[in-house]
Amino acid sequence: MTRRWWPTWDELNCLQTCLASATITERIMKALKDYDEDEIPPESVRRYVLYECRKWNLVWVGKKKVAPLELDEVEMLLGFLRDHTRGISRTVRYKSMGNSFQIDTVTYHLLVLKDRFPNGINALSLFSGIGGAEIALHRLGIPMKNVVSVEISELSRNVVRCWWEQTNQRGNLYHLADVQELNANRLEHYISSFGGFDLVIGGSLCNNLAGSNRHHRDGLEGKESSLCLSIMYLREIDERDVFLLLRIGALYIGITKC
Repeated sequence: MTRRWWPTWDELNCLQTCLASATITERIMKALKDYDEDEIPPESVRRYVLYECRKWNLVWVGKKKVAPLELDEVEMLLGFLRDHTRGISRTVRYKSMGNSFQIDTVTYHLLVLKDRFPNGINALSLFSGIGGAEIALHRLGIPMKNVVSVEISELSRNVVRCWWEQTNQRGNLYHLADVQELNANRLEHYISSFGGFDLVIGGSLCNNLAGSNRHHRDGLEGKESSLCLSIMYLREIDERDVFLLLRIGALYIGITKC
């Protein structure tokens, strides 16, 4: 049904963390009311409609009618099982999924590790969110021996913990609430405990680096860019080859050795 009503001039390109109100959808209907279904509106109208649709995750559900993506639809688009985030508030669910990995994309990048680690992997997951990286490794059949997951949101950590237990993971899951806690001493402790990390996977550096941030582009000196410092600490302590997968905004920096 959605495909039937989708204009040729609109393309869904990414998910945002915002939740639209009924007022927004009404305004869009009014903006399009004077144009036939097959008629392409003027550029100014198209620009307005596209801006609102992309900002608020709106999809076409009828003639000149848009509506927000439902939570189960967002989970499906991101590759999660339905109700993966159920149990937390609607607003928080939207935000957590808007900041999440797209699991199929991560799985594609991590596929090269499948034959390298048949007996399991030790992973450092930075800005873990709701567990996209961990789920990708699980779907590839790569056993997770030890995962150090760093995520500031307690609700997101609970989502990951719940998934870990429900899927009967046999490895160890260690949670840290703040990436700044992951200093050289803490890394040395983990390395001495289980021999070091095979994979470092990072959620997002975009808060201080990406152009979409209009408030504080502090670069590598920014608080949210501590991920980079953690990687530098790790390289100073652990001399083994470590595979690295990072995401900056919507850009994935594929698997490489560091």
